[in-house]
Amino acid sequence: MEEEIKHLNEISARFKRMSAKIKLLTLINKAKEEYDRFDFSQGLETLEEALKLDPENPVVLRGIGCMKQFQKDFDSAIEFYTKALEYSQTKEIEYTLIGMAYYLQDELDEAVENFNFAIDENENYDPAYEGKNQAMLENHVKILDLQESLKKYF
Repeated sequence: MEEEIKHLNEISARFKRMSAKIKLLTLINKAKEEYDRFDFSQGLETLEEALKLDPENPVVLRGIGCMKQFQKDFDSAIEFYTKALEYSQTKEIEYTLIGMAYYLQDELDEAVENFNFAIDENENYDPAYEGKNQAMLENHVKILDLQESLKKYF
């Protein structure tokens, strides 16, 4: 009898874990739909609920960062992307997102640095190369503009 109770408790614990995982995946999918509808406020609420279930989930942390970024709260976005780095197995994604957040703030050196980190993690990750190339091009254009504006002093 004792063995049967132990077995039932193990089954019960397994169902609880499965239920929590299903709820987490449901919340992530719901947040993705809200993101696709540009409903960033509702998406943040959904992801904050998911974060309570799994505070170390890189997808949830990354999602919150994306929502914050689209609300132009770049500092918070970078914080969440950085937190996701701690738990992620695909760090190139977070580094690329950090690079993009810096790029959108016109902090091009920091952007390139993070795109390079992404490339170091996965040399086949095309979005990192695309971001890096764009940031380097923007930086080059700025330098040319600066050189042109300095001509009047010579």
